[in-house]
Amino acid sequence: MSRDVTHLPPSTTDPETASTNVGDGDGSSGASTSKLEDRQRPSQSTLAGPSLPEGCAYGTLAKVDGDGKEAETVIWVEFAPGSRDNPFFFSKWRKVSITACATFFTFMTAYTTTAYSISEESMCRDLGCNNLQFASGIALYAWGFGIAPLMLAPLSEEFGRRWTYATACFLFFILHLMMSLAKNMATVLIARFIIGCAGSVGATLVGGTISDIFIPAHRGLPMAMFGFCAVFGTGFGAVTMAWVEVEQHLGWRWIQWIQFIILGAFFPVCLVVMRETRATVILRRRAAKLRKERGLSDGGRYLARAEIDKVKFVTAMGQSMTRPLVFLATEPIVTFFSLWIALGWGVFYTQIAGIPYTYRKLHGFSTTQVGLVYLCICIGAIIGFAGNFIQEAIYRKRAAKRGVEARLYAPMVCGVLFAVGCYINGFTSIPSVHWIAPCIGLTCVLAAILIIYITSFTYLSECYGVYASSAIAGQSFARNVMGGAFSFLTAPMFNRLTVRWSLVMMGGFATLLAAVPFVAFVWGPQIRARSRYSKMLMAQEREQLDKERRARVSRGLDVHDAEDLEGDANERGEHELDEGQANALHLVPSVAEKIV
Repeated sequence: MSRDVTHLPPSTTDPETASTNVGDGDGSSGASTSKLEDRQRPSQSTLAGPSLPEGCAYGTLAKVDGDGKEAETVIWVEFAPGSRDNPFFFSKWRKVSITACATFFTFMTAYTTTAYSISEESMCRDLGCNNLQFASGIALYAWGFGIAPLMLAPLSEEFGRRWTYATACFLFFILHLMMSLAKNMATVLIARFIIGCAGSVGATLVGGTISDIFIPAHRGLPMAMFGFCAVFGTGFGAVTMAWVEVEQHLGWRWIQWIQFIILGAFFPVCLVVMRETRATVILRRRAAKLRKERGLSDGGRYLARAEIDKVKFVTAMGQSMTRPLVFLATEPIVTFFSLWIALGWGVFYTQIAGIPYTYRKLHGFSTTQVGLVYLCICIGAIIGFAGNFIQEAIYRKRAAKRGVEARLYAPMVCGVLFAVGCYINGFTSIPSVHWIAPCIGLTCVLAAILIIYITSFTYLSECYGVYASSAIAGQSFARNVMGGAFSFLTAPMFNRLTVRWSLVMMGGFATLLAAVPFVAFVWGPQIRARSRYSKMLMAQEREQLDKERRARVSRGLDVHDAEDLEGDANERGEHELDEGQANALHLVPSVAEKIV
């Protein structure tokens, strides 16, 4: 896999025009190549002999040296059909355990958001901080969530998921100790930002991990579990920790100690359960191991295709760190879905920061009663999760006709529900209206946000294949920067505009952005057809599945794990766009090249 975002993935590179470097496995560059002659030439990509390890096959690689062109014999290292080393075809138990571990981490990163917000009274009393300083802790956590993935997601794509998870879990665990022992607000705020950076792995990397181990047709349920944990955990943190907050001898420090204990038990589980899921990393490591063990004894150098076009670490990281921002700025799919979910997350953080303000001032609720209001978030998450099963059934029925856009039926409904929920919540947030009315509006908002959240991850993961984590990192940056900003603005906005009109105003923004899934549903194929990255990365993923399916059929194996529900439907955007659309969309790759 090329590390440069402006290059195409090796499996989609034009074999007649490719100019690449072959690495020797230690990060240095090898021979410059002008052509991958074995691509699409069966005579030069011969069947592996009996002496070769399973999945390996002979090929030739044309290289150019000072004296001209000559061919080098190489042995391509790939996964054998149905191989359990291929993350797409891990055993069911391994997939379930990895998904459970990753989504529990998501749950805990969400849990700590409102577990902190419910502790305002005791923390301000003990540390002498004001409301704005306390709200800074919510904002810094969100901003850590948004900024860190710009580095962490590309790092995991280049060097593997497993140790990224392990490092993040450890930091998330140990920094809760720093929070528990904090003697001043400065320490709390520093810890909150770093905890947010570590916790961001539980938000952005999980989507990439699910894309690693589940083929597109099977991503619906695990993505729904991931989204459910992210939203349900947010509500559950305040519901449970409100009872700790009201105890004078416990308060905010024990809120942090309890999380520290839970994470201490989870960390060793993470080390045992998590496995490397990045296919290119697995193949590179296998190729390096074979080169060390067998050398040239089999008549060629063992090489993974991901080692082609190997560049220096610093260069690769610079390119990888800009990729999420390039996607966010130049890929319309990423841009508009990010704006949509960013507004949703802004409303979400307004509720997190504003529920205590609203229900204490308007309805005179105690701390435990305020904690129970957060059950609306949990109920909304359950409703949204149930709605996802309806969406999944529609997807399986309509995928062959609509392609990846078949995932947008429920989001089209939920975009409208999101706006309606904001209006209900806003217009009923006055003392003369019973408190249950704004709770109903809040529940509608959260149910809609969950579907939008799941969609933004699932749709982007399908549109950007192996670069799913980078696309999601760009979206996460926009989402969490907006969420953090809203947590700062909530109290001043409520004071100036009142709770009622603040939420009604958000309903107006939600109404405008409700058009996003409708536009994607109608014009998504054309937009993707003009996007260099989405078009090629989707083609690469489909090519891999087609190859696996053909190999399984030839061997009489079950093809369920390689099914392609979408088929040719994703290619229906090749017809002509009007001149204005075509000119706008053609700017995407050219602008990206200039940025990178």
